[in-house]
Amino acid sequence: MVWPNVSGGAKRVEPSTERNIPTRVVNDPVLQPRDRLIYWLLTVAGMAAIAVFLFFWFRLQAWGEYPFIMAVCSGLLAVLLLNNLGRWLILLSMKRPRTVVPRPGWKVAVVTTYVPGIEPLELLEQTLTALVNLDYPHDTWVLDEGDDEGVKQVCAARGVHHFSRKSFPRYQADAGLFRKASKHGNYNAWLQEIGFDRYEILTAFDPDHVPDRSYLTNVLGFLDDARVGYVQAPQVYGNQGESFIARGAAEETYEFYSLVQMACHGKGVPLIIGCHNTHRLSALRECGGFAAHDADDLLLTLLYQSRGWEGVYAPQALAQGLAPDNWPAYLNQQRRWTRSVLDVKLRIGPAVARNLSPTSALLNALHGLNYVHRSIMLPIAMMLVAFMLVSGKSPAMATTEALISGGLVVLMLRVWERYRQRFYLKKESEQGIHWRAGLLRFAKWPYQLAAVADVLVNRQFPFITTPKMKSSPRASFVLWPHVITLGVLSAAWGLGLVLHGTLPFVTQLCAMGIVILTVGLMGTEWSGVVRRRADR
Repeated sequence: MVWPNVSGGAKRVEPSTERNIPTRVVNDPVLQPRDRLIYWLLTVAGMAAIAVFLFFWFRLQAWGEYPFIMAVCSGLLAVLLLNNLGRWLILLSMKRPRTVVPRPGWKVAVVTTYVPGIEPLELLEQTLTALVNLDYPHDTWVLDEGDDEGVKQVCAARGVHHFSRKSFPRYQADAGLFRKASKHGNYNAWLQEIGFDRYEILTAFDPDHVPDRSYLTNVLGFLDDARVGYVQAPQVYGNQGESFIARGAAEETYEFYSLVQMACHGKGVPLIIGCHNTHRLSALRECGGFAAHDADDLLLTLLYQSRGWEGVYAPQALAQGLAPDNWPAYLNQQRRWTRSVLDVKLRIGPAVARNLSPTSALLNALHGLNYVHRSIMLPIAMMLVAFMLVSGKSPAMATTEALISGGLVVLMLRVWERYRQRFYLKKESEQGIHWRAGLLRFAKWPYQLAAVADVLVNRQFPFITTPKMKSSPRASFVLWPHVITLGVLSAAWGLGLVLHGTLPFVTQLCAMGIVILTVGLMGTEWSGVVRRRADR
């Protein structure tokens, strides 16, 4: 049987008709022969530019005069170059699975959650309409934390099953698999009461992620391969036009969902993302259900891998969700995500990683490093500028050779980025200079640094769901940490002028750039409040 509306962008593999002939997911390399030729030419050109720059860099006289400053600058350059090299080299591992037409007969549950006061009922209604209309036979469930009468009525009107653990004390634990007020606890309660016994496949959606009608037909077929435990599709934001914050949050995801996930899929280890995912329930049961952690999706990925289950990444935009569109929602979300990811990487992951293949362990380690490296680089760079202001020291790095070779490196890194963008899922709308994402990275470094501190001291926080309600028009002042940055930099600047009379032009130019960027950043918080008040 062939189900309708399967995306025609990829080759298809028909499921096996013989039970004794196992179906296997077939992958095609993303880079075709012509792409590989261009890739290797750009690799040679880029590596040559980096080599020439490093040759001049380490011959600068400033090494003898200012070894500390040059060492710090070299460390920052090393992180920048290694990060770009890593993102470049993963292109060789990218693979795209051929779409597999799902066989009929799977017992499928499509499930979403609901938290009263956090998610508006209208949003749930929109999502449920789409879930019910998915074109593969399935049951639709709402896991309602509040056992709300309005939710029950919405479910009854659409033929949706309703479940609430509110009346089950055994599923209201303070910690663990059934932690109260947590998404993983909500799902695990339903799995124990209903899911594991009644269904073979679970497709889970956050209540703000609305799927295309063909979602199930594009992911279920991969589970005909008995090795596959889960299938992941990309997270796509449908409200990118709401604000530059929403657009910037989307820009931050383009490369990950287009390139990194396809490279991880090429190695059989794509990351599970909590917004929507599909699981073989026998595999999920083997892992103990959804992992008892705020980063349950990341930890569950490790648990699947440690037990030998493979994952599939379906690189198609099959659902659209909501990005945070204001500073409080975005920054608090980023701190929570960073804290939970690092907690898995530093506290839980090492024990699980002992059972992983070397490739899986390396990919997981690099994912954690990439998540926080900018939050560490930015304050170090700003402290270095403050130090140079106070000391009056500024290495003479702007030699003709260094400027030319450095300019070539910047040019090649931009060419590399533009080449990578050829493989974005929606390259027509996603290509370009992602300045909004850059601004968001600058804005969030204090929150990510705070998250690092949270993990190091093992500070515990309650599970928090990102609010989906419209934000209040009042001022939030969540960018207040940048006021401290301005104060420290201004004090260093003033002290430097008092001590030395004049300061090097380049150092003052760097300081002025940081000040302008920071003031402009804080201005966006006030302008957002004014705009929301006007809209109301």
